[in-house]
Amino acid sequence: MNMPAASAILAEDEAVLRAELRQSLAQLWPELDIIGEAADGMSAAKQISDLQPDVAFLDVRMPGLSGIEAAHVAAGRTHVVFLTAFDEYAVNAFDHGAVDYLLKPLDMARLAVCIQRIKARLVHRPADLSGLQSRKPERLSWIQASSGNQLRFININDVRCFRADAKYTRVVTAGFEAHIRTPIKELMASLDTEKFWQISRSTIVGVAAIDAVKRADGGLVLRLGGDTEWLSVSQAFQHQFRQM
Repeated sequence: MNMPAASAILAEDEAVLRAELRQSLAQLWPELDIIGEAADGMSAAKQISDLQPDVAFLDVRMPGLSGIEAAHVAAGRTHVVFLTAFDEYAVNAFDHGAVDYLLKPLDMARLAVCIQRIKARLVHRPADLSGLQSRKPERLSWIQASSGNQLRFININDVRCFRADAKYTRVVTAGFEAHIRTPIKELMASLDTEKFWQISRSTIVGVAAIDAVKRADGGLVLRLGGDTEWLSVSQAFQHQFRQM
């Protein structure tokens, strides 16, 4: 007996990751009808309400509403799979009835397992996730990062900046650089916003490391102490410098 075609929406504010998920689903589950995409939590919630998809892939952290909050709209009528870089938040959701969770960066073998779980659940009524609450992440105090063939344990106070670097994030200290797999967006959610400011989609700087800020080409640029490179501050993050 063939199962009826299923529909889904994809909610992920990083366009590259959303496209990767769409392409991977097309490869592993070509019968799935992707009827909507969203780049923020409010749009995701509206699409769940208006389109009533069978499945919603929701990034845990999005502008507007979190994926957890958007999932409240899906309660009892749409199956939910969460996307996250921090498994402890998704595990909590999984325990409350979410079909599954996928860790970023996406792994094809893990996605294949997820698809099988979704198909098994489609014959059942979706779980009611309205009681699921977002949990604030603990502020990072130490980072475990790779530096060459070494695993380094870095005190967060020693970090000068974080910069996106292909599929990794570069951790820059005064003495060395290392890499972690956590994306900038997810990382920022775990940092003390009094000590670290995001200045663009690809860069977070330690406030204590800032040496100078100036206007250039109608915008702002900053320099970290001991560096010669000036880093651009995107318009969306310039409000942080009004008091400087």
